[in-house]
Amino acid sequence: MNKNRVSAYIKLILAPIIWGGALSAARVVTPIVPPFTTSCIRFIIASLIMVPSLFIIEKKFPRISVSEFFSILLLAVTGMVMFNVFLFSALTTITAIRSSIMLAFTPVIVTIAAYFLYKEAINRLMVIGILLSIAGAIITITNGNINKVIANGLSIGDVFMLLAVVSWALYSLIIKKAIKRLSSLAVLAYGSVIGVILLLPFTFIEKGWATLEGLTPPSLLSLLYLGIFSAGIAYLWYFQGIKELGSSAASVFLNLEPVAAITIGVIFLKESLSIPIAIGAVLVMTGLFLTSYKKRAKKGL
Repeated sequence: MNKNRVSAYIKLILAPIIWGGALSAARVVTPIVPPFTTSCIRFIIASLIMVPSLFIIEKKFPRISVSEFFSILLLAVTGMVMFNVFLFSALTTITAIRSSIMLAFTPVIVTIAAYFLYKEAINRLMVIGILLSIAGAIITITNGNINKVIANGLSIGDVFMLLAVVSWALYSLIIKKAIKRLSSLAVLAYGSVIGVILLLPFTFIEKGWATLEGLTPPSLLSLLYLGIFSAGIAYLWYFQGIKELGSSAASVFLNLEPVAAITIGVIFLKESLSIPIAIGAVLVMTGLFLTSYKKRAKKGL
């Protein structure tokens, strides 16, 4: 195995771990800095990393057509604005562990939607995976007590988290078909800049910049982590891994993200892993594995 492939494997292992840590970092930041401001700062930092990286790697800033611009705009609305604002709003009231398991359910939603929208095939194994993931998501959301949720309704944190999942599913479906000519790095770089422009007015409405005075050293480091590592370096490493090993191989490593999020939440935030949440996590991740198994087997992985 050559050095480039070894480097790619290391980067593909580290990227999901960094993303898993982002949920714990956000839990530290969100009690102090409101959602729109946290999201805006995150993508300001990401833009400062992505835009120069795009020019260095591709030797230019790719020109985009009008239709590509509107596709990237839609991606920015769903993936940079809606997803992040809903996620950070959710993390003010629910744990990083709970949110990570709910996020792990997103690829299953994408698979179901792609079946109806794009007529993508689903086999029996994938159906089993979907059913397991749905069961796991229900157990996670209800904490094993569905009657209590039926009686009292979902918490506001769970509602925001479900909206975040739907937003990311929409983002994934759009990027799957909308833009084929541009590289993923170009789409992310342009999307990050547009995301900042869209988020900026709302930061003044929620008066978020004034809250930065209340940042403690841990919350400041967590905010920088969200921008530099989670939205910047991890994405670059993931794209480099895709370039070296292919998207199918790279997607396998994404299963590490919820595992990392749960581990980091337990160790650093002292979050408890209840039996229902643990069962839900196992069901969702098993379902995720089965849902994506067909693509990996087809590629010989």
